Amino acid sequence: MNHCRETFRRTTYRSANPQKALAFALLSTLLAVSWVVWPPSTKLNARPRKSLQAVTERITYNVGDEVWLKIVFPSPEDVHTLDSFLLTVRFAGEEKPLLDGAILGEATRLGVPPTAVYGYRKLWKVPLDARTGRYEIDLRVQDPRSQQVIQDLPGICSFVVHRQAVQIVSVETVGAYYTSGDVIGCKVKIENLGDHPLQGLRLEFSERYWPWIAQQTERVGTNIETLQSEMTLEPHQRKSASFSRCAEAKGVNQPTIRQFAAVVWDRARKNVYAIAFSPLVFINPPGVDTPKPYPGQYIYPKLDAVNTSSYRQFHPGQFGSGAIQFDTGHTMFASGAEATVKFSAVNPTDTTWRRVSVRARLVGPNEKEQAKQVVAEQVDLNLHNAPLEEEVKFSLPQDVSGLYRAQVEITDASGQLLAANALELGVNPLPKSVLLFCAHEDDDGTQMGMIRAAVENHIPLHVVYLTSGDAGACDRYYEHSCGPAEALNFGALRMEEARAALGHLGVPRENILFLGLPDGGSGKIWYDYPRLSDPYLSVLLASDHAPYDGLFRPNLPFAREAVVEAVEEIVKKFQPEVVFTAHPPAEGHIDHIVNNYFVVKALQQLLREGAIPANLEVRVDRIFDPKSHPATPYHYEDHVFHVSGEAMALAQEAGWYYQSQGGNRAEGNLRTWDQLPRSEGYRKMLDWKEHDGWNEKE
Repeated sequence: MNHCRETFRRTTYRSANPQKALAFALLSTLLAVSWVVWPPSTKLNARPRKSLQAVTERITYNVGDEVWLKIVFPSPEDVHTLDSFLLTVRFAGEEKPLLDGAILGEATRLGVPPTAVYGYRKLWKVPLDARTGRYEIDLRVQDPRSQQVIQDLPGICSFVVHRQAVQIVSVETVGAYYTSGDVIGCKVKIENLGDHPLQGLRLEFSERYWPWIAQQTERVGTNIETLQSEMTLEPHQRKSASFSRCAEAKGVNQPTIRQFAAVVWDRARKNVYAIAFSPLVFINPPGVDTPKPYPGQYIYPKLDAVNTSSYRQFHPGQFGSGAIQFDTGHTMFASGAEATVKFSAVNPTDTTWRRVSVRARLVGPNEKEQAKQVVAEQVDLNLHNAPLEEEVKFSLPQDVSGLYRAQVEITDASGQLLAANALELGVNPLPKSVLLFCAHEDDDGTQMGMIRAAVENHIPLHVVYLTSGDAGACDRYYEHSCGPAEALNFGALRMEEARAALGHLGVPRENILFLGLPDGGSGKIWYDYPRLSDPYLSVLLASDHAPYDGLFRPNLPFAREAVVEAVEEIVKKFQPEVVFTAHPPAEGHIDHIVNNYFVVKALQQLLREGAIPANLEVRVDRIFDPKSHPATPYHYEDHVFHVSGEAMALAQEAGWYYQSQGGNRAEGNLRTWDQLPRSEGYRKMLDWKEHDGWNEKE
């Protein structure tokens, strides 16, 4: 990943005035005398060249590590002496430098000769007490002799600092193939990366899981095995341990893929130091070894799931062999609005259609005709005619929502039906503006129809992702366990997937915002780290500030106060009529639950300040099994949002962009037109203004 950007451009100066040109030549000569150390290519009358760039050796560094930097020149003739470059290191979002006016130091460790200018050179040793998060590098180009600053290049490059105390170097099972009931042995290698001893560490082993997705405490002693407790690691010590029994191969009905996790906790089993996953393990029932399963990165989980036919019947057959084609760019409308339906009509046959009539009618959710009109009469259509481009307008009922159908028919002079086609319309009450908060990239999937409705009707809509999803399937993406660098890169990947998925629905990139919280860390931030002065150190990112580039707030501290303040700022900026958030408590994942807590607390504080109207509507996702979730003090009102088939098709396709979250597999299980759902559910949170503080620890 390259966090650097092009910043240094040279410009050619030319003049049509000979006198000015002569004066300029004399000035150029004088400048050349004072800049003798610069190659001719850098003089003011040189040809314009590509940008100067810089890149760090790695994208993230542990505290105590050395940061190495490489200056990338457009061509060999642009190479300058090292003392021409002065470098500044800043914590992103702040102006005060932590390192100011530095000159690149000793030559790279990567084999480049000490006299070479190309290659990595030492810039900065990260202090042990450095803040975690993103740092930016500014570059000043100067004349080494006169010390005159020629060019200021702020933010030419950036890197991240993390603080990781424990690393699980590797976790392996003894074998790769087991039969149900077999005992599985394992070997785990752990290292203390810090300068202080660590005591009371607890090493656990189980089937793959993330500790923050579901409470696992009750599983200890059942399918979570404690391999070692009260473990001590001296500074920079690495330990390897083998265990004859780490798990038992579960009973399965067919050959199955499993993966196992090693987790290092503190003594109280409150904080996770490190988590890593084993390579894939195959478990077969006794005497059965087929069919062979495929891992999650494949489109189909098994061969008999390969779909070779459903796409052929994706759209319904059209009477008249495609004689009527609709513009499908607008199929979602507001109740009470005027729906404009555009279409084209052609004659696909070799026989002229003489004196035909084109009629349109609107059919309501109850299959009753709501309106009809004649679009064209006494028209001749033959194979060589240009398409007949038409549009029809229907007034939709004010208080009725549902799926409507715009039906267009072509009949001949005798009334015989020659062709017909229909366009499905989703009709709902629509808000004036929408702000959607998601816990992770891909959590927008429950409201894609509403998102598309906002886009089609030019309703201001912004989508905010609280975490960057750095944990979910990170190890599967890399095919090995993730450290801070992999998690950082994977989070950036998921952010791009969100931009692509929403972009397919028509949401512009500038309307998509990220806060960069750690995947799985929202619960810790909400419950245990309320203050800015004491942010949460995330497990995989090993950072207590949001380290990503392009965030709504750079280096957002992982603390409840900071997150709530950021949500308040977003709400005040966009002033939505409707706010969407997750259900409290949402199913399974702590980030979903706490997503709601952050948003509602921010809204309550803004309401007290008079910064938002009291009638602001809060909507949450449906909950499918309320009995399995703890009670909340809130009351809800269930609603159905009707979505056209065309919008649902776009939503299905948008999901394919979340490749890291099973998008490819979803594409392999393509839903045909008739199989696509036609509704999304949500609940109004009726008393969100009340019950302040019920979900906070004292």
